[in-house]
Amino acid sequence: MTDEFIGQAIGGYDVERVIGRGGMATVYLARQQSMNRHVALKVLPKQFVNDDTYLQRFEREVAIVSKLEHRNIIPVYDYGEHDGLPFIVMRYMPSGSIDDLLLDGPMSPEQVLKFVAQIAPALDYAHLKDVLHRDLKPSNVLLDDDGGAFLTDFGIARLAGDGVSAITTQGVVGTPSYMSPEQAQGKPLDGRSDLYALGVMLFEMLTGRRPFESETPYSIAVMQVTTPPPNLRAINPLVSQAVEKVVLKSLSKKADDRYPTAVALYEALKTAIESPEKMMDTEPNLQPLPLPSSMQQPPYQQVSQPGPMNSPPPMQYGGVSSGSMPSVPSNRTSRLRQKRSSNPLLSVFMGGAIGCGLLGVMVVLGIVAVLFLLSNNDGAQVAPTASADLTANAEVPSTADPLPTQDATEMAALAILETRDANNQATLTAVAENATPTPQATDSIFAPIGVRGTPTLRPALSGVTGTILFADRRAEPDSDSDVQTFEIVSLNLENWIETQLTNDTSNNTFPLASPDGKWVAYQSDGDGDNEIYVVNTLGGQRQRITNNDYEDYLASWSPDGQWILYSADVRGDGLYDLYRTRPTGQDTELVFSNRQRNSHARYSPDGRYIVFATGEAALDASTWDIALLDTETNEVEMLTNNNVRDGSPVFSPDGEQILYISYNGTNNAIFVMDVDGTNARLLYDSAGSDWAANYSPDGEFIVFSSNVTGDDQLFLMQSDGSNVQQITSMGGGYASWIPQRETN
Repeated sequence: MTDEFIGQAIGGYDVERVIGRGGMATVYLARQQSMNRHVALKVLPKQFVNDDTYLQRFEREVAIVSKLEHRNIIPVYDYGEHDGLPFIVMRYMPSGSIDDLLLDGPMSPEQVLKFVAQIAPALDYAHLKDVLHRDLKPSNVLLDDDGGAFLTDFGIARLAGDGVSAITTQGVVGTPSYMSPEQAQGKPLDGRSDLYALGVMLFEMLTGRRPFESETPYSIAVMQVTTPPPNLRAINPLVSQAVEKVVLKSLSKKADDRYPTAVALYEALKTAIESPEKMMDTEPNLQPLPLPSSMQQPPYQQVSQPGPMNSPPPMQYGGVSSGSMPSVPSNRTSRLRQKRSSNPLLSVFMGGAIGCGLLGVMVVLGIVAVLFLLSNNDGAQVAPTASADLTANAEVPSTADPLPTQDATEMAALAILETRDANNQATLTAVAENATPTPQATDSIFAPIGVRGTPTLRPALSGVTGTILFADRRAEPDSDSDVQTFEIVSLNLENWIETQLTNDTSNNTFPLASPDGKWVAYQSDGDGDNEIYVVNTLGGQRQRITNNDYEDYLASWSPDGQWILYSADVRGDGLYDLYRTRPTGQDTELVFSNRQRNSHARYSPDGRYIVFATGEAALDASTWDIALLDTETNEVEMLTNNNVRDGSPVFSPDGEQILYISYNGTNNAIFVMDVDGTNARLLYDSAGSDWAANYSPDGEFIVFSSNVTGDDQLFLMQSDGSNVQQITSMGGGYASWIPQRETN
């Protein structure tokens, strides 16, 4: 695609070619006319010129970098405007970034040490100047021809004395894969938060992968807060124990347990590489929890046999979940047809996100529960179904960059949506069972892009009707506490009236309405692990559906409303099986198990098929693909098979297409394919991460989340990917429609 600036002169700089695109700017190689030298010209895209957040970040980078004069920090040469577009002129770095080097795989400890020797003093210098980077990652460390490493991209940096929202209207910013636990939770930060990000970089440079990978930004953020880092040497046995100890210390969940400065980290790493025997005497003995290993086949258990899936028994009411392990069908097998080779996808993602606005606070019980599950695999086990080889005879198609799906984290995941200002938001006013809460209008909150305080859709989307559900972080009403939890909220798209359906001290996330529009199923971590609940669409009659000591995630409904389908980590190994239960919590039964990570399961409109995300490893996202289960034959067919993460699949209302998310390690984008896995194509890809997409009941529109504005917001678009419209300005995620109730 031709760029309009190539060949033009911008403020005394002749633009030659594009060298990078990100969520915040396009970077060009240009020649400075006055000095006849190459420079990097960073230009704010036209679509963000009227967005105060982007202008503020752009100006902020200039203001901050201009006060930082360090040999390993990229200097700003010039700043100006061209036809109303702000631009920054910086030193040109011809050898790319550390991120580019990682394309060739892990680095040697000696090479890593060489880079850290340069990065660490630059970080400490910035911290001494009261500047926190907040988005340190491999793509933000640029290289020159002589092996020099330089920090760049201070667009979301802030001064240590500033408030949390110094650069955005609200919310936490950064890139979840490199975000410290305190940054993910929106807590006050100091330089040790950047050191955590440096620790993530160390892990990635030494192993070729990040310590935490999952399907959505929220999932990754949850893992940063709750999940111990994997055993580095299990991934790369060539790394010494001494080096591993340094990396794990830098990844400590508590800032006080990390190194006090970047140079201190560098010195410890240097000692670990050059004199590893000294580490045993100078460093505490860190005992990381290893990655969950594949478990042995548990002994077979004889259980009662449920009715066939395609003939569900009639709905019964009055029972409650016993809390015991669900019964497992003894005769279910999963025959696998050969993987289907997908068509090549048609687009390549734009690089580099500017970071994701997100995150809230994980309750202490939730954190303890996750750590317990990771460390204790001795609980009761169920007999799995016959294991299906989901990778046999597979052809790897050429695809674009991809992802969001879900896993144990994507579920606990929504337990960390974007931090947002709770002022003027609706709160739950009804507490009694069967009560009808009084909704409160929030007109000033919801506005299209570029229009603040005008709750109207653009004419192109004026036909959108109905009510959407989403999860959002809210403070407890009438409380002086700053603690916020995730609650379920509905928003009427016709009158912009918002109603909060839940209000308690737990995180309530991933809502999905029943087909008759009367009930909402969701997950809640109130007892320390996620369980499935339902509540009516007015906020009353809350009922607990599952009750056990393991994680239950991502509830969805059968088309007739007789079953709730969900994922469960019954073995505590991060690999989920698919279960279903009645809306009363009765008749729980295993639907599918192959000792892999299976999640985000959705029924087809006719109830015959279940589409879901599946993968061999809990933490290796590259194995995650989309699969289709035929509930009549129990055959599983792979719809995607590639080296990128595919997930969050949903059927179109007519059952002809499957909407899904694909992820390339940097950004998520929305894809669609035919129900048989063919004709896969890119539907929408912004400069940020786009995820959690769902169709409207009539199939005309899609609601999704995106961080293209810097913070995760809700967006609407037509089902062909056109006429994209932002509908929230205060955050929100994992939205879906409430079906219209039938009137008798």
